[in-house]
Amino acid sequence: MVEWLAVVYDKPNTDRSNVRAQHLADIPAGVKNGVITSAGAIFNEVPKEGSKPNFAGSVLTVIADSKEEALEFLKGDIYAREGIWDLENVLLYPAGLAYRKAKDL
Repeated sequence: MVEWLAVVYDKPNTDRSNVRAQHLADIPAGVKNGVITSAGAIFNEVPKEGSKPNFAGSVLTVIADSKEEALEFLKGDIYAREGIWDLENVLLYPAGLAYRKAKDL
């Protein structure tokens, strides 16, 4: 198994807010089954307290046997199914992360 770093940008003029709650609710299952090792949003600018974030996309690390398998996993996410993520331009790299710090949600 390989750990893959995925950078997935949102397609232009899309609004993830309608399905964000479902996306966030689905993440723990991916962690529990050992596929997702980290996940989070990326922004076009530093979010300001009390204002809506300007999302650029998402970054995840996933465990998969191949790049194709990692991509298939990403295709199952609601952001992909609803046309938010630009999977045609996803960046997928085999990664060797040496350290992780837990973050309370």
